[in-house]
Amino acid sequence: MQINLYNTLTRKIEEFKPLIPGQVSFYSCGPTVYWDQHLGNMRTFISNDLIKRMFIANEYKVTHVMNFTDVGHLVGDEDEDGGEGKVDQGKDKMMNAAARENKSVWDIAKQYIDSVVSDMNDLNIIPPTYTPRATDYIQEQIELVKKLEELGYAYIIPGKGVYYDTAKFADYGALSGQNTAKQRGGTRISDEGKRSPADFVLWAFLPDDAKNEMIWDSPWGRGFPGWHVECSAMSMKLLGNHFDIHTAAQEHINIHHTNEIAQSEPIVGKPWVNYWVHFGWLLASADSKLSKSAGDALTVPYIKKLGYDPMAFRYMVLMGHYRQPMEFSFESMNAAAAGYKNIVKKVAGFIETAGTSVQNDVYSEWRDKILGAVSDNLKTAETIVYLQELLKNDSVNAETKIKIFEFADELLGLQFIDRAKKLLAEEATPVPAEIQKLADERTAAKAAKDWARADALRAEIESAGWHIEDGKDGMKIVRK
Repeated sequence: MQINLYNTLTRKIEEFKPLIPGQVSFYSCGPTVYWDQHLGNMRTFISNDLIKRMFIANEYKVTHVMNFTDVGHLVGDEDEDGGEGKVDQGKDKMMNAAARENKSVWDIAKQYIDSVVSDMNDLNIIPPTYTPRATDYIQEQIELVKKLEELGYAYIIPGKGVYYDTAKFADYGALSGQNTAKQRGGTRISDEGKRSPADFVLWAFLPDDAKNEMIWDSPWGRGFPGWHVECSAMSMKLLGNHFDIHTAAQEHINIHHTNEIAQSEPIVGKPWVNYWVHFGWLLASADSKLSKSAGDALTVPYIKKLGYDPMAFRYMVLMGHYRQPMEFSFESMNAAAAGYKNIVKKVAGFIETAGTSVQNDVYSEWRDKILGAVSDNLKTAETIVYLQELLKNDSVNAETKIKIFEFADELLGLQFIDRAKKLLAEEATPVPAEIQKLADERTAAKAAKDWARADALRAEIESAGWHIEDGKDGMKIVRK
């Protein structure tokens, strides 16, 4: 099936043509592991997962690399929080986190890598083929900087570091399409000594007595690599000098990805990457993106604590288009949760009534329609509409619908079948007498408008592993 993707570099939707027939190599910028990842980050990871699942469904072999940034990412760098190259004060985010939590930077890295892996598991995200840590590829980063220096693309500012000379790269800024004359390149201490405001650090110097756990020897002096260098070095090491797709959220277009191209193509030739795919932000309001720096607590564990199934969040994300910004609100989350639960209940009904006779021609027709929408620039909302139409289509029998939803789960990762089976198992589990007694007491408390007592009883039921659902048909007790 033909696959189409929007390529940021060419600013148009293009037919995907792999470097190697039947294979896809793609690199996605991963998290900086100094804090828990917010739901905006998770939207990006879901979008990466969707790309992978789409190619797998089209029978491609996928090699996916997603890095963990555990060094070289300073306060003020253009990053996942949306800053664009602000001048920082030399504070490393990992060091700040270590001081905040009274731990080593290595413990901080492990803690937050474990955290993001747990969140990705909750969201049914297929693990990347490789998840390199920047600190494991220091030598490769040093070698990349050495090659740039040999080619005349680097210069040294004494006491600061080795910088990339953007004036030497004729295509600088082609990805963003912006005038780069006034662009700041993720500067680290100040612009003093730089040949152009857009020039960026390749290797930052630190004094010998610097109190920094992450410091390495290099041909230019002790220090650490610039943030942009790590993605180029790790992708080349694991995917080769040329690969198919590079992805990230949209804030990486103007600086990070622009700088990656500038430092990679003089070494490997042009084009380094064939398709650049970027994802829209998840917005906390009409004009602001979710960010850790803003103090938002919108994480996967947080919404789970509120009683939401992480699949409802994934469903909400896929109801939009990957390139467009999406506003998060609990109103939209509630609507997504209700819509998702409604589909699960209907799928559970098909499982209860299904026989063994699959309408193979009908299945193939629906499979192609669903896969075709996702293969055409990831039109997931259109695919979900097809599934909703399928639920109401009486000409398709229950066993065929189940098989179609099994394929849809492989493609979209929404676990409709899994949740439907769990729902049936919950309904078949008898409610213990003591839990029923607490629920009846809660009903009486609500009738007496003793809301504090009702809330306390609900909490007691929840802590015992059960959940109360209040609906128009009355109260329902289900196992959590």
